[in-house]
Amino acid sequence: MGFPEAVVSVFAGTFKFSGRAPRSEYWWFFLFEVIAVTVLAFVDASTIMQFSAQSQGKGNPVGMFNPFTLTLVYYFILTFFPRISVTVRRLHDVGASGWFCLIYFVPLIGGLIVFIMTLLPSQSVDNKFGPPPGGFGGPRRSKSGGGSHDPMQGYASLDRAKQTTTAEMQAARKAEVRALYEQRVLGRGAPAK
Repeated sequence: MGFPEAVVSVFAGTFKFSGRAPRSEYWWFFLFEVIAVTVLAFVDASTIMQFSAQSQGKGNPVGMFNPFTLTLVYYFILTFFPRISVTVRRLHDVGASGWFCLIYFVPLIGGLIVFIMTLLPSQSVDNKFGPPPGGFGGPRRSKSGGGSHDPMQGYASLDRAKQTTTAEMQAARKAEVRALYEQRVLGRGAPAK
């Protein structure tokens, strides 16, 4: 999942606290937040500097300043639920309960614990929060096992590519492809055997 897909996915799942979120979705959204907060902090800093310059000699500028003129306040209000929901789904992806988000409120170490938990790799099997999000390449397996999977299966095509092909092999492949084309596309003939 890339940057734009992750941001759209998080905002689309604003109130979705079930399911799982892969590391890519969580950390691309985190990068979006860093960029947004940095830009909005510069906007707010210029607003404060303009307000300070305009109120020179007119009393207490801090007392007259309205914090709701700051864009960061609105940004944090708008992104509160998306931020919490993607964190809950990320914790689900590592096999932890979403209630671990409450660890954020433990002073000093709470944020660090949640940060470390979001860095953990995704579970590549189904867990109690659902199937793994896509991107693991290869067939999805459940925790119960359900058959064997050869990790070298993907390299078989590389071995076949190294083999030298004879004219007879090429002619047989062409005939097989032609028969398959006639059967599936043109709708005639029996399947090639």
